[in-house]
Amino acid sequence: MPSAFERAAIQRIIDKATAAGVEVPASISGLVSMPDPVGGAVLWARKHPDFEGAGCCYGDAIYGPERCTCWRPVFDVDQADPQLVTSPADITVRARMCGDCAYRPGSPERSEEFMAEELLALPEEGKAFYCHDGMRRPARWEHPDGRVVDGSTDDWQPPMVAGVPYRVDGRPGLLCAGWAAHGRRAARRGHLEETTLSEHDQMEAAR
Repeated sequence: MPSAFERAAIQRIIDKATAAGVEVPASISGLVSMPDPVGGAVLWARKHPDFEGAGCCYGDAIYGPERCTCWRPVFDVDQADPQLVTSPADITVRARMCGDCAYRPGSPERSEEFMAEELLALPEEGKAFYCHDGMRRPARWEHPDGRVVDGSTDDWQPPMVAGVPYRVDGRPGLLCAGWAAHGRRAARRGHLEETTLSEHDQMEAAR
């Protein structure tokens, strides 16, 4: 099951194919038409590939356990109330790239050409990309029927307000340093006239 980022990258390919008059198979276009899967369902299905499903919800009954919507995240940190953004100045860029920054060569997000293209296009298109540093992620997922599965180390689940993710301490997320650096390089190459997001985009757009 592709992640939200992978589906965005697939959509970019579909858009290019459609513009070129190439017919896209339903098996491909269908990957981007379904809502985001619930993390616990995906993790459980991966660990228990022979599990046939509980028929507990529409997603499970129709599509199988990987699409179950009953799972609920359990966090092991106390999330502070978001300190809401009131101006673009409230959103800042991380001082330097984190150790597992998506923009580093060899990162999982750049492992496939179509995903790397999507990632590198974000700053050029004025789409914000936030660093996960300081954000919460589920320690485990629980199902109403008693099943439990450990959370993923890269399944970040920050509270979102008006498209902006918030860190555990309540402060808004930091824009990715790699994203900002790529935007500056693109600007120097003449691909951008302005790398700073508009006030509307900074308040509303996030990845």
